[in-house]
Amino acid sequence: MEKQQVQEPLLVNLPNSPPSSPPKRRVRAVLSAAIVACAFTYFFGSGFSVGDSHSSNPVVDIGYTEGNFTWTKCYEKYECSKFTVPVDYSDPDSATFDLALIRLKATQKVSKGPLFVNPGGPGGSGVDLVKGAGDVISKHVNGHYDILGFDPRGVGSSKTIQCFKDGTESKFFLANRRFFMNYGDSIVNHASWQADLVAQCIDKNKDFVPYVSTAAVARDIDAMREAFGQELTNYWGFSYGTFLGATYVNMFPDRVGRVILDGVTDPSTFSGELVNWIKTSLIHTEDGLDGFGAYCEAAGPEKCALANREKALAFEGDRFVAPTLRHYLDYLVDHPIKTKNLTASGTVMQADVATALFASLYNVAKWPRIAEIFEEAIATSYGDKFLSFLQETQDDSCPLVEPYFLSATPILCIDGTHQDQPDIESYWAAIQDAMPISPLSVHNWGSGMVQCLYWNVTAAERYAGPWNHKTKNKVLLIGATMDPVTPVESAAKLEDLMEGSGVFHKHEGYGHCSVGQPSKCTSKVIHDYLVDGKVPEKGSECPMEVAPFETDASLQLLDKNDLNSHDLTILAESVFKAQRVGGSLL
Repeated sequence: MEKQQVQEPLLVNLPNSPPSSPPKRRVRAVLSAAIVACAFTYFFGSGFSVGDSHSSNPVVDIGYTEGNFTWTKCYEKYECSKFTVPVDYSDPDSATFDLALIRLKATQKVSKGPLFVNPGGPGGSGVDLVKGAGDVISKHVNGHYDILGFDPRGVGSSKTIQCFKDGTESKFFLANRRFFMNYGDSIVNHASWQADLVAQCIDKNKDFVPYVSTAAVARDIDAMREAFGQELTNYWGFSYGTFLGATYVNMFPDRVGRVILDGVTDPSTFSGELVNWIKTSLIHTEDGLDGFGAYCEAAGPEKCALANREKALAFEGDRFVAPTLRHYLDYLVDHPIKTKNLTASGTVMQADVATALFASLYNVAKWPRIAEIFEEAIATSYGDKFLSFLQETQDDSCPLVEPYFLSATPILCIDGTHQDQPDIESYWAAIQDAMPISPLSVHNWGSGMVQCLYWNVTAAERYAGPWNHKTKNKVLLIGATMDPVTPVESAAKLEDLMEGSGVFHKHEGYGHCSVGQPSKCTSKVIHDYLVDGKVPEKGSECPMEVAPFETDASLQLLDKNDLNSHDLTILAESVFKAQRVGGSLL
């Protein structure tokens, strides 16, 4: 019998190969800091032990202990605490810092333990997600779990990466500078100020930035699991949170409980070449725009403001809404529009409008509103509502805070590589070659992520596969068929990469993740998996139940609780708000 070859995990730049379990150290939990006055905003051993084969009962519930935590009431119905972790898990004498935690306690008498949640990003705040929708997630699982949100290292209140003395200095530096470059602008000039920003960020955080990789966050999750006295980790991650989840389950396969990766980004490309990840992530963005147009036309002008053929600007056969939007975006390249509100930015550029349209594709519930905004702008040539749409989640109260991007790009850039395009000339040429994949989004993503060329920081630890470790329990992988940024093909691919440890569930619909256009069917799959440990069969699939531009606010999603479509709208808005403000990565 031929000897089976064991594939070792690819751990890059990890000195002395620390063990898969966090080093034994005194771990303390301290009282949460007082609630901040204004919201944070965000725009990212010698091998590992392999778990036992899958049991017939997917997860065995174990007793839940709260660990040595001090919880204090916060945000009215929640509890907050902090958890001390080392900067460097491979150094027993490492400096430490605190992770910010928030929880909504289980409503059942016996809790199944913490359900860790991550909204994505990278740079998204788990604290913000639970603040916005912790009760909805709890309702989704019949109150069986403590819903546990945390800000990952380098994000929000967990030693956030500060690049300026304060928010005021940040605002001055970024004044009249857009992370997404307008057509016709010089990529060299755009890259120049981005390089200056990165250099300042690195200078102020040089001892910490190498330790904000996703692999380090996975170790933080496992340290929290241990501190809570749990044998297994339960987790629900959206978008980039699926890369965090895929990293965790392969670094710690024998500690996998009930884990959902919702809106899967391909971990093999996310941890690989940046341009290739951009190209493979945006393959359905234009399909989303076409779907927006087709369903708008079908709904008619009473439900979609753009569904007036007589006012269309362009046609492609019988279609006119999507062609009108594309034509208008082309027009705006040389014809920016003004705003009536002189206290706001006086000019709305094409990149601003493209960002608003792209962001709306994440959440089907936003489609009627974005249609109204476009209809008014086309009719009046004023862009005030575009700015309102982009700025509605920003907080300009005092003190001013730094933008989300400064948390996202360090994580994004040190997790991946850009060896194929090492300079601005080759990088931008590759972005231009990728433009036909999605004219709406490739230009913005490419100009926004140019920072990665200048994050010349080597991660202390970077996990780049393999993705096929045998996990203790099967992982649920969810992909939406018309997701604009995490294509359904990525979930199917990860199922193949995991070689039996993951089960792919296909969610028919538009929007980002299963919450972008929720359904009763997929919600039940999630509920049954988390509450009862029921793993769907291979080939699991749910149809679209309510067409875009149609609503059914009274839809009762599950028989065992009162979760309805309005709840899932709140969950979607909370996920996307926690992911990013004023821009879009994952």
